[in-house]
Amino acid sequence: MNDNPFIVRPHRFGRGLFATRCIKFGGRVLCFRGPLIDFARSRNPRFECYCVQVGPNSYTLTWAPERFINHSCAPNLGFRDARELRALRLIQPGDELTFDYSTSMAEDAWTMECQCGAPHCRHLIGDFVDLPGEIKARYRELGIVPEWLSEDFERRQMAARMGGLLSRHGLGDGNGNGNGHGKTVSGGVPSGNPRVRYVVRIKRTWKRTGEYI
Repeated sequence: MNDNPFIVRPHRFGRGLFATRCIKFGGRVLCFRGPLIDFARSRNPRFECYCVQVGPNSYTLTWAPERFINHSCAPNLGFRDARELRALRLIQPGDELTFDYSTSMAEDAWTMECQCGAPHCRHLIGDFVDLPGEIKARYRELGIVPEWLSEDFERRQMAARMGGLLSRHGLGDGNGNGNGHGKTVSGGVPSGNPRVRYVVRIKRTWKRTGEYI
């Protein structure tokens, strides 16, 4: 018997998850299942689009159907812990289920154009540390930021970035990445943003894979 309160349906980006019944505020909706892998394995082009970051150097290689959940800059789901998502408001049958990818990202070298269509879409998905301060504060107040993305982790990530910047100018020995590395995705193009190395356009991703997380 399938107890999931959602089903997989076709979506303009490939596939998505849609509620099959009312989900109350705070209700548990899904848990990302799958094996834990490190950053190096997450770069495997066969499954890199299915990885959700759950620690500084830890990823869940997600299984279906939860791997088909899409991003939104106005999400209706948020993290209860590193793997579990809960409802941020009342969700009606037929509503698409989404979460903000930036609440599980700290790679310091990976961004993706956003076309979620939310009224206040940020147009770029990237690390949590790069979110506007008011959004980070609201997410922390809602309690949907995983513990590993602590404020102390943010400070260390920013310090590592500064070390990387100094190193590139011959003034330091850091690499500028919160994890000591930076993830890229096949099909990425050089970014005009000096803080990121590549931009991955959604259309490039879903045309290659047929879906994206």
